[in-house]
Amino acid sequence: MKDLSFLKQTLIAHRGVHNSNVIENTIGAFTKCVDKNYIIELDIHILKDKTIVIYHDYDLYRLCGVNKIIETLSYEQLSKIKIKNKYTIPTLKQVMHIVNGKVPILIEIKDVDNNSNFEEELVKILDNYKGSFAIQTMNPFVIDWFYKNRKNYIIGLIILNDINYKIVKKYIKKIDFVSVNKKNLPFKTDKLTIGWTIKNKEEYEKYKDLCDNLICENIL
Repeated sequence: MKDLSFLKQTLIAHRGVHNSNVIENTIGAFTKCVDKNYIIELDIHILKDKTIVIYHDYDLYRLCGVNKIIETLSYEQLSKIKIKNKYTIPTLKQVMHIVNGKVPILIEIKDVDNNSNFEEELVKILDNYKGSFAIQTMNPFVIDWFYKNRKNYIIGLIILNDINYKIVKKYIKKIDFVSVNKKNLPFKTDKLTIGWTIKNKEEYEKYKDLCDNLICENIL
C-alpha cells in the first residue's frame, strides 16, 4: 500500500512561494517553501540535450521575453536566457539537491510530445532521491509509462477539461490521486483529491473542506 499521507500534511505552494519580489519556479521560491514547510508544486520540461528543467510555460516569452519554445533548446543555450533578466531557470537536479527531502515535492510533467526519454531521464533522478515526491500529469501516456515501469511511484491525473475527465474511469486503477480544477469540486472519487489553484483566502475557505488538499498561491 502506497503512503500518500505526505500530500495532505500541509498546503501545496503553486510553483513555490512567489510574489512580486520572488519569481515562480525559481530557487528563491522553493527555498521559501522549505523555510515555511510547504509542499512544493513545480513544473518540468525536458530539453533537447535531455536536461530536465523547472519552468511552467512551453515558450519563454511571458517570463523571459524570448519567443522560443523551451524544449527546442539545450541547457547551455537556456542558461544564457534569464527570467526577468535576472534569474536562471533551474534544473530539477539543482532543486532536488536544495530541497533534499526537507519538504515533499509535487512534480507536474509537461510532456505533450509523448517523449519516452522524458520519463527515462526523470527516473534517473528520482530513483535515488530520498525525500517524498509525487508526479502529476494531464497526459495519459505518461501514466501508462509509470504504471508499466515504476508502479511504486505515486502518480496523479490532472483533470483540466471534459476530455481528460472522460479518461478518469479508464485510468482510475493506474493512478493514486486526482488533481482537479477548483470549479469541479467536490469531485466524486475514492482517490485522494487535490484542488487547484486557490488564489486568495476567500477561495481557501470556500474549497478547503471539499478535497484532501489545495494547491495555493497568494495566501501562503
